[in-house]
Amino acid sequence: MSVRELYRRELGKATVDPSSSFQESLMHHLARREFMHFIPSKFNIYYLGAILLAGVTAGLLIFTTSSSDLSGTPGDKFSNPDSAATRFIDIQKVSPVRVEKDTVYKSVSVKSEIKEKAEDNNNQVTGIEKRDTEIVNEVAVAGVMDSIRNNGMFETSKPGARKLKESYRSGTTLFGMSSTKGCAPLKIQFLNNAGSFDSCRWTFGDGGYSDEINPDWIYDVDGEYRVTLQVFRRDGYHASSSALITVFPKPRARFEISPQKAIIPNDRITFLNYSTDAVRFRWDFGDGDTSELFEPVHKYDKYGNYNISLVAYSESGCSDSLTVRNAFSDSQFFIEFPNAFIPNTGGSTGGLYSSKSDEAAQVFHPVFSGVAEYQLKIFSKLGVLIFESNDLNIGWDGYYNGQLCNPGVYIWKVRGTFINGEPFVNMGDVTLLKNQ
Repeated sequence: MSVRELYRRELGKATVDPSSSFQESLMHHLARREFMHFIPSKFNIYYLGAILLAGVTAGLLIFTTSSSDLSGTPGDKFSNPDSAATRFIDIQKVSPVRVEKDTVYKSVSVKSEIKEKAEDNNNQVTGIEKRDTEIVNEVAVAGVMDSIRNNGMFETSKPGARKLKESYRSGTTLFGMSSTKGCAPLKIQFLNNAGSFDSCRWTFGDGGYSDEINPDWIYDVDGEYRVTLQVFRRDGYHASSSALITVFPKPRARFEISPQKAIIPNDRITFLNYSTDAVRFRWDFGDGDTSELFEPVHKYDKYGNYNISLVAYSESGCSDSLTVRNAFSDSQFFIEFPNAFIPNTGGSTGGLYSSKSDEAAQVFHPVFSGVAEYQLKIFSKLGVLIFESNDLNIGWDGYYNGQLCNPGVYIWKVRGTFINGEPFVNMGDVTLLKNQ
């Protein structure tokens, strides 16, 4: 018999009664070994690691997002009615992790939500093979991400990005505008701040719409208009927001000059104001003088071609203007000539005319008013000067050097000034007819 067999025979009849402290120590040892191994149905070190990792990640991303939302870009020419305007996230940029056949996305939530979802995922990971600590941690976070996604809210990993809900709360906006109010016609530039999307539709409130990303629009009629932007993604998510635009009416500047045929510089000129929707005015009389009266009275020192302007302003600061050029060119002073006459065949009359000679149209002379200085010249078709006069009472009787000129067309030219100092220069033709 060997020593081994003898040992077994002698000790096999012995009994050992372990103490209570030994049993407690053994159970603690077994529990520690069980906690250090991955058992899907029991809480272990892998689940604890997932909870701690997700909590730390949540804290860091929430802090980063809050800091980005509080920061702004000063000096932007586009006004944003809601500084907390949310944006779409680009799902393609989120890091995917494969767990069996499902793709889960890393995300962030409140620590309490992560802890609750980690416990609910015990049944979901049954049958999954043991993985390393990183895979198991992401499985624990996946349930929390599913809950967030089902609520219609996503968050991107880009710093400073904002959350998007499928239905925006009242008052938020996806876009900026170069202006929210102004005078008609009002041109506005729109800036789409929605972030990542596949298509968009603008409605401008006046019947117009656009599918451009950053359109321009002109409101040519006063009123209030609600502009709306809708953005869409292929996965079915969409969002919309709107803002109000106010277009102020434009005043109309209108005036008349009294008297209509004023004599400058003799007459005092009254400007009759017929403007509408205006509360303030500025006149420019064209001679260096201005006025802000409703209906001013002005006197010019000398005759001239004056351009008179009126600018009318509304309560909202909108303006309209009207300019009358050469306001006094249509005065009561004039000089005119006939286009034909029939000379007296009985001899030259020296050009003197009367009402009797005018009835027979025997002398070519002007019809005038307010003429101060005058010079009339008559030329043949070849350019030969055949008559000249500086006296308004003497016209051309059709004779040259005592001989009656041949019938035909002759050229006349006149120059001079009216009594108000206005100069004039005119030219035309006259037909000398043969007396039958």
